[in-house]
Amino acid sequence: MENKKRNQHLSKRSGFTLIEIILVVVIIGILAGIAIPRMGGKTEKAQISQAKSNIAALSMAIQEFEMMNGSYPSSLEELLDESKGGPYMEKKVIPTDPWGVPFVYAAPGSHNSHTFDLSCTAGKSGTVINNWE
Repeated sequence: MENKKRNQHLSKRSGFTLIEIILVVVIIGILAGIAIPRMGGKTEKAQISQAKSNIAALSMAIQEFEMMNGSYPSSLEELLDESKGGPYMEKKVIPTDPWGVPFVYAAPGSHNSHTFDLSCTAGKSGTVINNWE
């Protein structure tokens, strides 16, 4: 009889009340409301940083292609051509910019007349990311 009484007493005390659950949900909502707007501008900065890294990696592959073949590739796809010593890209894929658009490549370039130009345009801001600045 005493065990039955103890179990009834414990079952009444276990779990959370509706007020406690609502309070936790409200606190999480407030924290999310503060944190999310502060993180909003970071996405494009991260994408711009990734685009700069991709341009640096592509530039190194293009320069290696030039050292092996004596001229710059006519297109980025030539970096994957096995008959020209490729692939010069580690993953055997030409990356696109973080916004899903192919990089703009020109050899000889209009900004780098003795080498090549490589660029892309950032999504919302329209910032040009390139290898000549």
